Formats: sequence, C-alpha cells, structure tokens
Amino acid sequence: MNQARPISVNDRITSIDTVRGIAILGIFLVNLPAMLGIQPLDTRGYTQGVDAVFRFGYDLFIQTKFYSLFAFLFGLGFYLFMSRAEAKGSRMRSLFSMRLVVLFLLGCLHFLLLWYGDILHMYALVGFLLLFFYRQKASALFVWSIFLMALFMLFIWFAYSGDIDLDQTVLLEAPWFNGLEDYAQKVSQRYEILSGIQILNVIIYIPELLGLFLLGLCAGKINFFQRVHEWKRGLRITQIVSLVVTILLFIPMFRYYFSHEVYVSEETQQYIQLTGKTLFVFYLVSIVLLLENKRFRAKMQGFTYVGRMALTNYLLQTLVTVLLFSLFIPNTAGIPLWIGFIFCITIYLLQIMFSKWWLSQYAFGPMEWLWRCATYMQKQP
Repeated sequence: MNQARPISVNDRITSIDTVRGIAILGIFLVNLPAMLGIQPLDTRGYTQGVDAVFRFGYDLFIQTKFYSLFAFLFGLGFYLFMSRAEAKGSRMRSLFSMRLVVLFLLGCLHFLLLWYGDILHMYALVGFLLLFFYRQKASALFVWSIFLMALFMLFIWFAYSGDIDLDQTVLLEAPWFNGLEDYAQKVSQRYEILSGIQILNVIIYIPELLGLFLLGLCAGKINFFQRVHEWKRGLRITQIVSLVVTILLFIPMFRYYFSHEVYVSEETQQYIQLTGKTLFVFYLVSIVLLLENKRFRAKMQGFTYVGRMALTNYLLQTLVTVLLFSLFIPNTAGIPLWIGFIFCITIYLLQIMFSKWWLSQYAFGPMEWLWRCATYMQKQP
C-alpha cells in the first residue's frame, strides 16, 4: 500500500470546502431544536408566536436544504477519494470500505453518547452502495439519482397526505428536557432506538441519500466545480428555474401558515421535502457562481476553514451545545428558537476562528486526522 500523503492546498478544490462549510452551518441551525429537546422524538408539535415565525422560516429556507447539500458533497467526496486512491495505485475499494466502517463507528458513538439525530452512521451504511456505481457513466448516475429521489418524494407525499388533528399535537415548549439529566437512561434509550427503529429509518432514507450521493458522484465525474466558468449560461438558467419552482412550492406553505393560528411543521412536510431539493440546487449553483468572483471568494474564507474540518466541527457543535445548555439551563426544551439561532451563529463564528488557527498549524482537523489514520491503519503526517 502506498504511503498516504496530505492533500496540498493546490490539490484541494477550495470551493468544495466553502460549500461544505455553509452546509455545516445550515445543519447546525436545523439540529439545535432536537438537541435541546424543543422538538421531541416522535412528537408532532406546534409552535406559536415568535417561535412559529422562526420555525416557518427554518422550514422554508433551511430544513432539508442543507443536509441535501451535505449529502451531495459526500458523494462528491467519494469520487475524489476513489480517484486519488486509484491514481496512487492503492486498493481504493478496501480503503473506502475501511473509511466507512470508521465513520459508522464514530456516528454510533455520536448517536449513543450525545443525541439521536446523528447522520454519520446513515451516511456510512448507505455509502457502501456507492461502490456499485463508481464505474458508471455520469449520464447513468444522473438518471439513477433523479429516479431514486423521485421515488423517495413519492413516498413522502403519501406518508404526509392526511390532515393532522391539532388535538393530537402538543406545544413544543411544554416538555421537560435536559441532555445530561438521567444520562445513563438516555444512553440506554438511544441504544434501543439505534438497534430498533433507526434500522427502519435508514431503509426508508436509502433512496433519498443514495440519490443525493449519486448526484455528487456525477458532479465529480464531470469535474463540475472545476468547470463552472465553462457552464455559466446553463448554470444561470438552472439557478432561475430552481428558484421559480421553489417559489411555486412555497405558495401552499404560506397559505397554510397564514390560515392557522399555530404552526404545525408536519402539515407542510411534503413541500418542505420538495423544496429541500429545488432550493438545494439553487443554493449550490448560486454559491459556485458567486465563488467565481475573487472578492466574494475572499469574503467566504471563513466558511472554507470550517468546511476543511467538517467532521470535527459537526461533532463539536453537538458536544458544545449539549454540554453548555444542559449544565447551565435545567430545562432546555423551553428555550425560544430565536435564542437558539443566535447561539448557533455565535458558536459558528467561534468555529471559524478555531478552524483558521488549527489549519495554520496542521494539515487536517483533529477528527479528520484520526479518521485518516484509522482508514490507512497507520499514523499519518
């Protein structure tokens, strides 16, 4: 096996790290209510007042949009890893399989020790399916991607087609929750979820995740990020079309929101999922087009630092959130969403400073380095 070497700055496609850093912020904003118990597991709840405004805003512009972007980048990362390993003459399939095993173990620990919303273990399990598609042509990957995501959307549409009785919902501020209280019991509960219902969740989300992964793999095959300047006209058309479709899908969401005194997010779930794909495309295309401008690219450098340490920052967001809130606030479920929004932005700004400092000293983030060491089964530079 060839000695693995750090990826130089010249080899790294900076715009990918920038997009990944933006995705990490969006995921943090969405995850926070669940981390704090504001959105209890398997509970349909409603929000009202200022919280309803924030929840509606999240559903419009953030919910499902950024994990779609992150999953797309995972598929792209798969292509970059495999192609580089292949170029070095390494056993790319066995290396990537080991990489996924390590990611799965990290995800399970994150799930059990901190919170049930981990995505790493799901990415790892579904990621094994990518190995069957690596040699496929870009056109075939695109068709598979659209088919799988359409299949998932069809399922979501029927799953959420019925009206929700407001009497069966609860005010989301009502429950008591503290992440560290009865900690051993919470870990035990999360273990039951991981070994039970979570298996079903993974199966349900296979079409969506694999579809997004394959779209990212397709982007890697056609060198999407390196060829943005060649396709500006087509990308601007894609940008406009995706925005128009998103606005049309927003109409029933606004109609529901303004016709009810309280807001139940599940009532608009079909449109939240659909706009998760159309707005993800708009975000992606808009960002890569803007990054063609040197001044804008320089202003986005903070996102790039965070994106280069995506795994570290993703795990840190959970750790810091659970510890800080649980230690100083007895009932974190009663925290208003707007407070959570300010907290996320503050922590993210600190992550930018931390990531910038760390990367001035080291080639990888700490968790990225450990992940790399475990993948290659030897200590890395």
